Amino acid sequence: MILAGVSMRKKILWLGVSLLVLAGCATSSRYVGYTYHRFPPKDKNYSVSVYPQTLSAGRSYYVIGKVSVEGFVSDGVTPTRLTNDAREIARKRGADAIINAKTTTYRYYYGDSLLRFTGELIVFTPAVK
Repeated sequence: MILAGVSMRKKILWLGVSLLVLAGCATSSRYVGYTYHRFPPKDKNYSVSVYPQTLSAGRSYYVIGKVSVEGFVSDGVTPTRLTNDAREIARKRGADAIINAKTTTYRYYYGDSLLRFTGELIVFTPAVK
C-alpha cells in the first residue's frame, strides 16, 4: 500500500486532498474569442454590466467573444454565481459589458439540473465627436 507507515491523521488528510482534486470546481467555463485583438484586463473592482439583449443604438461597441459558464445545482451552483463567474472572465478579457446574457436550466430525469449562462463580451468604442 502506498500509505503504509503513515499516520492515520496524514492518511485522512491525503484522502481529503485527493477527493478535492478529483471533484474539481463546481463550475466550468468556456470563452471563444471573435477577434485577434487583445484588451488589457479590467481592475478587479470594475463593474461589468450584464444585459439580456443587445444595446440600443446610443452607444457603439465591438463584440469580442462569447462566454459560457455552467454547473450543477447539486454542487451549489446558482444563476448569480454563474453571472459573477462570467463577469470575472469578462474582466480578465478586458470587456466592458456582457450582452445577450441568459441562464438556461437543463433538468435531468434523476433530479439534478444543469445551469448554463451564456453571453457575448463587448468593448465600448470611443465616442466620435
